[in-house]
Amino acid sequence: MPSPTQADFFPDRLDGIPEVSLDDHGVPLVFRRHCARWEGTARRISREGQCIDTDRVRVEISIDGARYVQTNTVRIGSESERVSSYHGHFIEGKLVFPLTDEVYTLAGEKARAFSGVAWAVSDSLILYNGNRTLNGVATHYNEVITLISERERVRTTQLFENGIYRHVTMIDEEALLR
Repeated sequence: MPSPTQADFFPDRLDGIPEVSLDDHGVPLVFRRHCARWEGTARRISREGQCIDTDRVRVEISIDGARYVQTNTVRIGSESERVSSYHGHFIEGKLVFPLTDEVYTLAGEKARAFSGVAWAVSDSLILYNGNRTLNGVATHYNEVITLISERERVRTTQLFENGIYRHVTMIDEEALLR
């Protein structure tokens, strides 16, 4: 696996940009490598750099053919623990999540009008772009998901409300089951 922590391309040479490997269903292999039960800590950080809150999270990912299922458990062990499942499918190598209202935020709040798309940048890096409505406010987020090893990954999410940047969430996770 190429290292996600070292650049193996040079800005003045596009020929060094990593290729994305696909399986027989047109699914980028990096998505298959995320199929596991991940658990970790999510830290929401304000624009000023202050920790807003910290929560334990669990993500279980499976892919069958070109169908994707992700089950998120947020606020593990608290009275506001919530579980929600996201169902997507791959189209031309991109993971598409159709519109749904069955979504909970890291803070355990129910969101509406969720949809999103994710795509592989390399065999260790995924970008994700999502939208939802929370308490009547349109929220948009961009996420970078880096697979450091088969057992460790890092996610960083930027959140915008009505077009205004609000905070970043950093999530360190470890694969518990594969």
